[in-house]
Amino acid sequence: MTALVLMLAALGDDKEADEALARFKTSYATPSAVARAGAVMELARTQHEKILPRLAGVLGNEAKEVKAAAARGLGGYSDYKKQALGILTASIAPNDKEPDVQAAIYEALGKLNDPAALPALHKGIEDKDAKAAAAAIVAAAAFKNAATIDLILNEFEDADKLNKAAGGGGGVPGVNIPGGGGGADPAKTRAKEVVKACNKAMQLISGDKYTTYGEWKIWWGKRRATFGQQK
Repeated sequence: MTALVLMLAALGDDKEADEALARFKTSYATPSAVARAGAVMELARTQHEKILPRLAGVLGNEAKEVKAAAARGLGGYSDYKKQALGILTASIAPNDKEPDVQAAIYEALGKLNDPAALPALHKGIEDKDAKAAAAAIVAAAAFKNAATIDLILNEFEDADKLNKAAGGGGGVPGVNIPGGGGGADPAKTRAKEVVKACNKAMQLISGDKYTTYGEWKIWWGKRRATFGQQK
């Protein structure tokens, strides 16, 4: 009886996936990237191994809006974490000219909440693009991992120094940096975004509301030796 129930459930899942793919084929046939992105998000709501190759294909060759939609859809694939994680991590390098897509990939890796995503996120934290690095920093915070915090604070320190050298004075750009820092220089723009992302990440990790590198350095210095240990 149990075997029969499982077989019927599998057949039902297959039928649902086939129907989703049929609807997708129709809705995806449009010149509008926005409409195709919507079709991809709708397809991704059906979690099935038959859907995965289609989402992977979108990530390989599409407009950035559509690729980002596929990445975000894969971030919800909790029933197929291993496969989704493999597709997402394999799609990072091919999209190195598309920071919006990479940012969506990092966000999705964070939502999957699988420690196997940490190596990719750690590499992303050091990305030279402001948007990609910021997304990786915030996504990695979800894991509350000591090595991750070390990397976040290393990036925070470097960005904070650059902000101060540019006359920002440290802290959160737009909050306690007069004028918000940044500028046309990509390095300065990255520093500004990294400071904001690092503060957000540390607040998510700690539950505290500090806003400067110095405060977070002290916070971590008091906790690193016992971080993650059961109370």
